[in-house]
Amino acid sequence: MAVCFVFVAMGIFILMHGERSFIAWTGILFFGGGGLFVLFLIMRERISHKAYYIITDESVLMDSGMKKREVRFADVEEFYLINVMSSKQIGIKYKKDVEFQKMNDASNAGRIIRKMNESIAGVQESLPADGLNIKPQELCDLLNMRLTK
Repeated sequence: MAVCFVFVAMGIFILMHGERSFIAWTGILFFGGGGLFVLFLIMRERISHKAYYIITDESVLMDSGMKKREVRFADVEEFYLINVMSSKQIGIKYKKDVEFQKMNDASNAGRIIRKMNESIAGVQESLPADGLNIKPQELCDLLNMRLTK
């Protein structure tokens, strides 16, 4: 959120110094909207006290504010910690048949994203692990313990 507002401030600075730039306005609108959206997600979580992850015996449920996602433990081979552009994430290594099915069920854009994720992070899907009340490694260990049950 802070990065978004820095870009907004830079855009305003450019406009205040006489340049009516398309790039400045685009930056202000894009990063301003993004920063406000992130602020909305943070406030929504804090006010409603809704957990970002809910871990049950059968699955882990993620509610990012935009969409809800479920990762069933029966479909997963293992979870492991990965770094993607200085962000800690938990990589999900699905069982081969599930991984194949997810690729087949995805849209054309979804397939491209999944292939890109595989080339960058080594997995089709991952769970964000930064900014939580639990350390990324502890969350990863907890999820792997649930796999063995």
